Amino acid sequence: MTSESESAPRLVVGAALVADLTNPSGVLATQRSYPEWADGLWEFPGGKVEPGETPREALHREISEELGCGIDIGRQLANPDSPDGSWDLSSGEHNAGLRMMVWLARPFGEITLGPAHRDARVLTAAELDSVEWLPGDIQILPVLRAALGGR
Repeated sequence: MTSESESAPRLVVGAALVADLTNPSGVLATQRSYPEWADGLWEFPGGKVEPGETPREALHREISEELGCGIDIGRQLANPDSPDGSWDLSSGEHNAGLRMMVWLARPFGEITLGPAHRDARVLTAAELDSVEWLPGDIQILPVLRAALGGR
C-alpha cells in the first residue's frame, strides 16, 4: 500500500507579480540565493502549501514571508493540460512529486527581499528569456508571455 504522501503530488504556489492585474506589462522575477542547485536562477516567488491551507492562503503567506508585502491575487496562469491548472515540476531532479499553481498577483506595501532571494527585476514579455529560470518555471513562460500581451 502506498501512503498518501508517496502517491499524491505536493503542491507549491507561485506569484507572477505585476503592477496592474487588468493590463499587466511586466512581471517581477526573483533570483534565488539558495539552495546551491538553485543559486542564481530566477523564479516566481512562492512556496509549499502547508496542511490545512488553501493554495491562495499559502500564496499570501509565502509572499509575506519571502518579500514582506501583501498581494491581491488575480487570475491563474493555468496549465491548459491540467484539470486544476497546475504545472508538473517533477521533471527536475530536485522537484520530484511537486506540482505548482501560479497566479498573477499585485503586490502592495514595500517589497523587501528575504534571505531566499538575492535580486529582483521587472521583466517585460520580450525580456522573459533574458534570465535563467528554474527548470520547472520555464514551461510557464509562454502562458505568462501571453498574459503580458507579448509586450
